[in-house]
Amino acid sequence: IVDQGSRLLGKMQGYVQGHTPLETQRVCTDCLFIPLFVAAVLGFFLCISQAVEKGSFQRLTSLPDFEGNLCGTNGQGPYLYFCREQGIGLDLQHQICLEQCPVDSSSQIFCRGTGTTQMSYPTHSLAGMICMPTTSDLASDIKHVFNNNPFVKTLFDAMEVTYDWEQLVVAAVVASVLSYFYIFCISLCANCLVWLCLLALVAIPTCLGLVYVYMSASPEIVVPNSIPGTITTGDTQNDLSFGLALCGIGILLACVAVCKARTIKLALTSIEEAADCIRQMPVLSIQPWISSAVTLLVFIPGVIGFLMLNMSGDLPKQVDLTSGQPVYSGDPLVAISLIYYLVIFVWILELLHAISQFVVMFTAQVWYFRMKGRDDSFWSQFSGYDMLYGYLYAVTYHLGSLLYGSFLCTLFRVLRMLAAMLVRASEETGNPVATCFLKCFTCCLACAEKLVRSVTSLSYCDVAMNSTTYCEGAEHAFRLVQRNGGALVAVEGLAMVFSFVGIGVVSASTAATCWMMSNTFDRYSNPMSNHYVPDKQMLMFLHALIGAAIAIPFMHLFDSICDAIVYCNAAVSFQLPSSWGSSGGLFGWFSGH
Repeated sequence: IVDQGSRLLGKMQGYVQGHTPLETQRVCTDCLFIPLFVAAVLGFFLCISQAVEKGSFQRLTSLPDFEGNLCGTNGQGPYLYFCREQGIGLDLQHQICLEQCPVDSSSQIFCRGTGTTQMSYPTHSLAGMICMPTTSDLASDIKHVFNNNPFVKTLFDAMEVTYDWEQLVVAAVVASVLSYFYIFCISLCANCLVWLCLLALVAIPTCLGLVYVYMSASPEIVVPNSIPGTITTGDTQNDLSFGLALCGIGILLACVAVCKARTIKLALTSIEEAADCIRQMPVLSIQPWISSAVTLLVFIPGVIGFLMLNMSGDLPKQVDLTSGQPVYSGDPLVAISLIYYLVIFVWILELLHAISQFVVMFTAQVWYFRMKGRDDSFWSQFSGYDMLYGYLYAVTYHLGSLLYGSFLCTLFRVLRMLAAMLVRASEETGNPVATCFLKCFTCCLACAEKLVRSVTSLSYCDVAMNSTTYCEGAEHAFRLVQRNGGALVAVEGLAMVFSFVGIGVVSASTAATCWMMSNTFDRYSNPMSNHYVPDKQMLMFLHALIGAAIAIPFMHLFDSICDAIVYCNAAVSFQLPSSWGSSGGLFGWFSGH
């Protein structure tokens, strides 16, 4: 009777124990956010139509000549070419467009800026948009122009790396394989990996810091096309400071690991249960692939639309790339459209992440209440229907709640991004007071965003379990886990360590693999090749970014399962207040106390 009374009280308070999410009677939650989201998306597509109407995709792949004519359009050649100036140097203010880049000095080229015909100089095509001189002195003049013009530099860097799509594909494949292997290792030996990750978290920054200290003491080892030459800051004093900072971080993390060893051992139970869930429900391992594919299909067109909207201004009749000014003139309407576009675009990405998180938590809860503790064979528990039900419930019954939570996350993320832009602007103006204030404000926003994400994650757990609204789910979930707050913090900390180490390992391995390719194969290391990228540091950074972007959905998988396990453990441990079972109570009378 006491057990039945506990179950009845739990049901009245929103906690229904002893059932799976598949048995919950579901209702539509937070439906008000659905029409709001539809209206916001309509405005989003209006911004895209404005970008298509006033801009063009060609602006993302080409630069204009000095008369404001975009290369590759109106019968002009696709390659930008700089004529010589009085036989020495280059005329950097009167660029023209050519059909193909001259490879020697035997071609005659008419330079409209001076009205003369000149002999060409040896060049090669770079990023499909520039005729880059083969001589270093002339090439340095063009690079100097690019570095002084932020718009041209950003466009050129983007085209330079995306033009070599082969290495980008290799980076994506390597990162996907490593991420999947990392999750597979977690499912087999989570206990061992906890201590290995903690060891890596201490050893990697410490060893890397020692490398930087050694580079500062022995600058002769820093040579081009070497690992020290790639990772160096360019200054021995900065290398020393950076190395000491990394060593300090490693020592601090070691102290934290030693002091929290007991808490870590207590949290290992939930970590091992999460690993069992991945192993016994292998259908979960394909969810990051689905999430990454859908996100990529939305992210790439969204970024292209943002860039097209940013370049939807008017093209002046006279373009001087040496002035350092934006090539396309903007107006206040474009600026407002960009901010609105950014907010809605981030909201859409957050919604995709929320759906993915909900599906993982739903499937993990089904495993916890239906499959936990079973010793059945591996394939007997391979049920894809549970995850399909998760997607069905997410987009039908609980789309409003997911929109609610994703909007809150979007709000804080966009505010933090705008604050970071203000910090950069204040640093450029040299105002230390404003910079300090804005940095403090950005830090507060980051903490608030972290809190909102934690609340949202727990709320999704209750929405998946009991079909509650977003606010009710957050309240119920916190009531459940408040007695096990230490375990929640410990599990969150260990999951964060897993995620941090996993993202770091995948990102570094991807960058190292592509660095070896760009320095080993003549196709990527020969300056005359169309696939050659001269800026190795920028290339490694991009590949590391690709590795991190692909690894994040896999790390979110484990983090979401850990949140679901903590919630389920708290729901199982929910009991009646002690007064209900004490003498004088109805249940106490039936139980004889």
